[in-house]
Amino acid sequence: MSIKEERREDKSATARDIDTIPVSKFMTKTVITANLDQTIQSACKIMNENNLGAIVIVKRVVSGNEAVGIITERDIIRKIGEAELFTTQNSIRELMGTNLVTIKPNDTIADAVGLVHGNNIRRLPVMDEHGKMVGIITDKDVLKAAARKSSYIPREFDVEE
Repeated sequence: MSIKEERREDKSATARDIDTIPVSKFMTKTVITANLDQTIQSACKIMNENNLGAIVIVKRVVSGNEAVGIITERDIIRKIGEAELFTTQNSIRELMGTNLVTIKPNDTIADAVGLVHGNNIRRLPVMDEHGKMVGIITDKDVLKAAARKSSYIPREFDVEE
């Protein structure tokens, strides 16, 4: 068997694997959030302190916190770039995307790939059957999952199980 044939075979095995691997296996279970009433500056501080490219925005409800949006570094840059006068003391409501695309823990990595690619996004909050956020999966997590079965995986993609 040639190297090209081996690689083609490896790729098809990986494709099958992402059709069966649940998102819950690769998601981050602790999600750093900001409250809907916080300022842009406080959200930026949270992102900076936690080395995050985005933060899920929540509002308080009787049963806890409900995910209502997301703010990314790109959202912040665009808002600053288009504004004649920008203040970081404004509410994060002004920046956050409210069309929150989510996924369920038992959905597959292939499902996540489809949502990320189809919606041109990099992060998917993971919601349980009751609508409670139980994690988040990113494009990097999806790449780790897809690369996991490959023999060409760099050490930084190793996953603790």
